Formats: sequence, structure tokens, C-alpha cells
Amino acid sequence: MNWYLETLYKIIVRPILFFTDMPRGTWQEDALSFAMVTGWILSFAITVVLFINSYMPTGLSLIEGIYGRKLVIILPVLAIMGFAFFAMTLLIIGGLLILAVIGLFVVCAAVLNFLLVLLGGSGNIFEVVKATLYCSAAILAGLLNIFLLIAVKYKVMSAANWIIGENVIFLAASVFLYGLFAILGRKTHNVPRWKAFLAATVPFIILLVINVILSMKVLPKVMSIFG
Repeated sequence: MNWYLETLYKIIVRPILFFTDMPRGTWQEDALSFAMVTGWILSFAITVVLFINSYMPTGLSLIEGIYGRKLVIILPVLAIMGFAFFAMTLLIIGGLLILAVIGLFVVCAAVLNFLLVLLGGSGNIFEVVKATLYCSAAILAGLLNIFLLIAVKYKVMSAANWIIGENVIFLAASVFLYGLFAILGRKTHNVPRWKAFLAATVPFIILLVINVILSMKVLPKVMSIFG
């Protein structure tokens, strides 16, 4: 985790320096590991929220009205069951989310590399994929909104405000990613700044379209679970 946190800090605080002196090796090494750890962090947060919002109320209802010796006997069993459900949920969500994160950033890398080549870039797609996987750091901004689902569940925050917050956070992360894509495009393909920003526009639009789809199709279903 020390390596991950140090890398995360460099990407967020000093992205130009990071992509200028990007770690050596293929994209299947450190860059892929970084994206996978990012996916596991998000998966753990989602699992914690599910556990607090869904599993815990169910478990508490099972021991309602039970006291004394019976409660002492039942609690270890419930704890084991709770851990098993938590672990299974984490593995399922983690597997799906990691595939989604890696797939999304590989697609963005392919699009970005294609456009950079059209604009006269001299890099190669493997370096772009490696750099783009490091950009997955930006999606950790979603951690705030994930944990705010607890506030929605217990009526501290309305579902409408949560969706607004999700849109704001997603837009901010997308703008940050736009800057990262431009920086990595310039560093990996040795193109002028304006060409790097021009090429980064298309992946940025892809991210915005994904957010629109999420807002229209996915988030209302999420709210039906937590709201």
C-alpha cells in the first residue's frame, strides 16, 4: 500500500512529473496492479455500504427480542455469517468492477492512441495503455458519493441531492482525467500541447456519455435499493 499511496500522490499532485518519468516496465506490471488496487478499494467501499445498509438491518431483525444466554450463543453464528456474506459480496463486486475499470481505461487508451497517431504522434499504444491505467486514480473521487449512500438510506440526505452530488463528482473527475489524458498524450507521443488536448477531447466525451447513461438508467435503480 505504501507504493500505491506514493504513486497515487504523484499522479494527483504532480502529474506532469509523474508521466515525464513514468515507471519502466510493461503495462501488465505496475500500471495494471495500480488499476486493480484502485478497483479493489472502490469494491471494498461499495461492500461496506451494502453491509451497513442491507445486511446489518437484516441481522439485527433476526436477534430482535433475544436476550441473555441465547444472544451470546447466536452472536458468533451471525458474525460468521456476516463475514461470509461480506467476503462473497466483495469478491463478486471486486471481480466485476476491476474488469469494468480496466476495460474502460483500455478503451480510452486505444481511442487516445489512435487520435494521437492521426495527429502525427510518435509513441506506441502499449505506453499509452500503461499511462492510462495509472489515470484510474481519478475515479477514487467516487468514494465520497459511495459512502454518502449511507446518509441516503437513513434519510440524512435526499436521493435527488445524492444524484446531483454524483454528477458533480463525476464531472470533476472527468475534467481531471481530461487533463491527465492530455499530459500523457504529450509525453508518450511527443506532440504539441494543443494536439494532446485535442486528442484527449474524445475520451472526455466518452466519459460524459457514460455519466449520462448512469444518471438515466443505473442511478434510479440504485436509489430504489438505498432510498
